[in-house]
Amino acid sequence: MRRFGYALVVMVAAGAALHAQGQAPPPQTQAPPQQAQRAPQPPPTNLMVLPSTMTRPEVVRVMRGFTRGLGVRCQHCHVGEGDDLSKFDFASDAKPQKEIARAMLLMVTDINTKHLAGVGEPAAGAAPGETPAPKVTCYTCHRGTTKPLTAPPPGEGRGGRGGW
Repeated sequence: MRRFGYALVVMVAAGAALHAQGQAPPPQTQAPPQQAQRAPQPPPTNLMVLPSTMTRPEVVRVMRGFTRGLGVRCQHCHVGEGDDLSKFDFASDAKPQKEIARAMLLMVTDINTKHLAGVGEPAAGAAPGETPAPKVTCYTCHRGTTKPLTAPPPGEGRGGRGGW
């Protein structure tokens, strides 16, 4: 199930990268009827790394990518408890994890746009001049955990055969 999340993180990061570069995201399909009945929500506030022009649904898609990549829920970075997200203070910077997430997002964007530009195969279906899908995402290192491993677990040496 976590591997499915990787594909979603890649798609979300690609959309965020396109948006950050001022390119329009692909047109969206019509919202399901239950979403169309909801009252309009105010735009997100306190966006310091994501573009301030992002809509609430665009920011939510990026946040869902974070939750899947790190295996966390909203309260990991945001002030609030339980499942009622209407009671969360998403703009608050009270939790240090939020600043870490911002730094990590800048790092991933820098890796994809500067260090990996032109490396490897272009994204399938990408038109000339179009931003390719990112090669590095949160899931690349985190693999569904908040703290990525920096070495293989003990006993998983060369080729996973239990040592030398």
